[in-house]
Amino acid sequence: MLQLSLLTLTCILAQATPPQVVPPPPVVPPPSGPGDESQTKRSAARPPLSFDSPLPIPDVAEWINGAPPEFTDRQTLFVIVFWASNITPAREALPRISRIADAYKDRGVVVVGMTAEPAEGIRPLLESSAYKESVRFAIGCDPDRSTYKQFMNASWQTSLPTVFLAKAGRVLWIGTPHELEKVLTAVLNGTWTVQGRKESHERDAATIMRAEAFEEALNVFVDRRDWDGMLLVLGEMELDSDASLAREGRLLRVGVLQQAGRTSEALQTCDALVESTKDWMVAAEVARMLSSPLFVTTDTSRSTLAALKGIALSKQKQAMAYEALSHVQARAGQRDLALRSLERALSLALPDERDVIQERIELLKATPEPVVPAPPVAPAPPVVPAPPVVPAPPVK
Repeated sequence: MLQLSLLTLTCILAQATPPQVVPPPPVVPPPSGPGDESQTKRSAARPPLSFDSPLPIPDVAEWINGAPPEFTDRQTLFVIVFWASNITPAREALPRISRIADAYKDRGVVVVGMTAEPAEGIRPLLESSAYKESVRFAIGCDPDRSTYKQFMNASWQTSLPTVFLAKAGRVLWIGTPHELEKVLTAVLNGTWTVQGRKESHERDAATIMRAEAFEEALNVFVDRRDWDGMLLVLGEMELDSDASLAREGRLLRVGVLQQAGRTSEALQTCDALVESTKDWMVAAEVARMLSSPLFVTTDTSRSTLAALKGIALSKQKQAMAYEALSHVQARAGQRDLALRSLERALSLALPDERDVIQERIELLKATPEPVVPAPPVAPAPPVVPAPPVVPAPPVK
């Protein structure tokens, strides 16, 4: 989603070019006007390939590391994993998928890998000491991307690794390796159903496609430094049917306004977001933005209020709410307080949050403490000369 990529992009722009007032460029209309029928149509769109769709027969140029399976076999439960050697999570998932293949092979499960790379491009990896013994399933090489189009493009999937589960000529499930074993167990036990899951999956896929369309439109305006054009796209994004995408649009508006030199509007938007939100993530993200290089000068009281509201809305149970407070404290030169907030965050962190928080702790510890200048020494008062001694009058 856009949550990190676009917000990071805005911050990079802010660091590269200091905010300046520029004359407004000609207004360029966004991909579709806010509230028009195209927004509704995109929200209602569904991918051609989904749960319970007919299984495409892979059109594969070459198989290595094993023989190709018979995809028309209606008794086999197929696990088709799309991956790429240059994408770390996809590459590192291969040994785990091999273990799943070994565990379920006696129950009619066949695992195959699919990559858009040519065979000569992945052989060195598969023959390396790290992977030679740990990848024990056939891999189809699809350099013309015909199979990728059949599966990934048709299902609106954009990230690797992605897994397709199929049996009897129908797609049963599309997801990630982390969820695979749980779904496999349910299918083999006869408890799996696509009812309810299909609709949810299609909504998520449609949201991802809209997010990518917004990102492409914004990137065009970013390249031109066309802030008004970006604000028009964000106006549509803020009306999206997906709450998280709409929230991201509102947050991005702050960065664009600030970059356009409209600081007072950016701050007013921050205040409105913090005041109206019931979502701790919104308040925490506003605190991070106000404490980032996006704002040359920071209003510590404003950013502190945003961070504290995030913590309150999270009922003091979300690690990243405290992590946001640490940004405010670090920007204010309160390193010890920032480290204390990060320690609190670490105690609440989920496994996928721990690395981010630990990295910030190490970064802060390596940063020299701000030197507080000593108060100026007041000059000594001028020496007042003693009055001359008047001789006593003579005694008569």
